[in-house]
Amino acid sequence: MKRKHPLDDAHQSGEEPPDDEPARQEPKDKHQRITIDPASSLPLPLPPPLDANAIASFQRDGFVLLSRAFPESTAQQCRALIWERLVQDGIEKSDPSTWVERHGIPEIYTAEDAPVWDGVLTPRLKQAMDQLCGRDRWEDFGCGWWMITFPDQAEPPWEAAGKWHVDGAAYQHHLDSKESGLLAVFLFSDIAPGEGGTALSVGSHKWIARLLEKNEPRGMKGGAVSFQARKFRREQVVEVNGKAGDVMLVHPFLLHARSKNLGQKGADSVRMMCNPNVRLHQKMNLNRPDGAYSPVEQAIVDALRKPPSHPDSE
Repeated sequence: MKRKHPLDDAHQSGEEPPDDEPARQEPKDKHQRITIDPASSLPLPLPPPLDANAIASFQRDGFVLLSRAFPESTAQQCRALIWERLVQDGIEKSDPSTWVERHGIPEIYTAEDAPVWDGVLTPRLKQAMDQLCGRDRWEDFGCGWWMITFPDQAEPPWEAAGKWHVDGAAYQHHLDSKESGLLAVFLFSDIAPGEGGTALSVGSHKWIARLLEKNEPRGMKGGAVSFQARKFRREQVVEVNGKAGDVMLVHPFLLHARSKNLGQKGADSVRMMCNPNVRLHQKMNLNRPDGAYSPVEQAIVDALRKPPSHPDSE
């Protein structure tokens, strides 16, 4: 929005500027130079995408929703490309008889595939990731790890439909692993309650931190982490809901699962989401002398200093 000068109304109405405001000086001739302070012409810095309350909730619960992380128009164009990709696997948008409960797409999309994908990783999203992981600490990534779910394939009530897990089956997990610094859940379609948004186990990143601590220095395989964590009762589960263009930013230790898509709006209830794993350039530092931890690190440090109350085994 164009910034309005406080004198504009007066100038437009023909009124004189108030006494406490200096009158605008007009040049005596067209060759007279007017000096402008460069600092006064600079745009004001935008506030960070995540405020202190949002960061605190991320550390406490293990996730935070960044609304309007990228434009809805970009999400719409990406949806069209995904539907074209699904046709290759025999799934037609206009033919519900071809729909299945879930369908994975192995490709990772970047601007090299289509320019529109470059519009997903906006400066606003990148700044939020800097806030959570630390500036310049995470590696660039593409839109991958797609799991598309379709309506009319599952029976109520809404609940997790896949196994509860932490991402990263291919590497040995440690408290400071760099292989996963953040999980970003991209919404390319609107997802209302019960429409298959990822199920999140609130606060479970704290249990995982304690579990990994007990298994240092040898670490744990990803499958073993998930297997052990599934033994504990999940006291609170929330579903990822939001609008196309939102991104749920999730702590890498948080338990999550695919959920039932009970949507009733036909093709508009097809869940278009991807959840790429964001790697770090270096291992996390959980012993910073200056205490300048990233929120991802701080959540782990807090869990180790003040162990969470483990839910009872199921």
